[in-house]
Amino acid sequence: MVDLMTWRIALRSPGVTLGPGLPAAVVTAEPRFRHERMPAEIGLLLPTNEGPKQLIDAVVADPARCGDAILGLFMANPFLNISLEGPRLTGAGVRWVANLPSVEQQDEDFSKHLADVALDRERELDCLSRFRAQGFRIAVVVADGPGAVAAAAIEPDTMIILPRVADFAAAFPSLRQRGAAAQAVYEATRANGWHGPILGLGKAREAQHQGLWPERLDGLLCRPIRVSHEMS
Repeated sequence: MVDLMTWRIALRSPGVTLGPGLPAAVVTAEPRFRHERMPAEIGLLLPTNEGPKQLIDAVVADPARCGDAILGLFMANPFLNISLEGPRLTGAGVRWVANLPSVEQQDEDFSKHLADVALDRERELDCLSRFRAQGFRIAVVVADGPGAVAAAAIEPDTMIILPRVADFAAAFPSLRQRGAAAQAVYEATRANGWHGPILGLGKAREAQHQGLWPERLDGLLCRPIRVSHEMS
């Protein structure tokens, strides 16, 4: 059985100019390890799944599972063969990809260890650039201002702000925390010449109350919900 999650995208209204065709959701694999105290956003980072190829195989076998959504792939995986998988995804109708989950979500000290073995943000950004060279539109996950500066350099179509692992320690990150991150990303990107749409993680009920959203967000990426499907 292959389990997926969908992350609904709610856009700020009245409509913001976000460019043509921003999808209504992101689709990712679901964590193999599930626990009531383990947020799915964190569980995705655990090395307990088969990697991006399993998700790609599922989408290629049944393109309706992704549809028009952004496909989130763990792009720090060294076995992701973009030259091979890009055309397969194009054939399945996938038009958008994102580095979700991302090593950007890890704490900075752990990220340094990942960088030592080349499993880092640079690999993810390189993968996104290579997907774009094949005609895909790209959404890049960032956590803070410096990460946003690096992401802006590859000129993504949109940015998604996700809190780091440590931000989930006590509970789901507060609006104040998320607002501060949105402000930092906004200032960093605008100062570096990138003016695309910024999405931030939020609860589903927050999508109906835009007055609660951090000011600098153009849209809300709702926390993921599980979609089960048994492959034949």
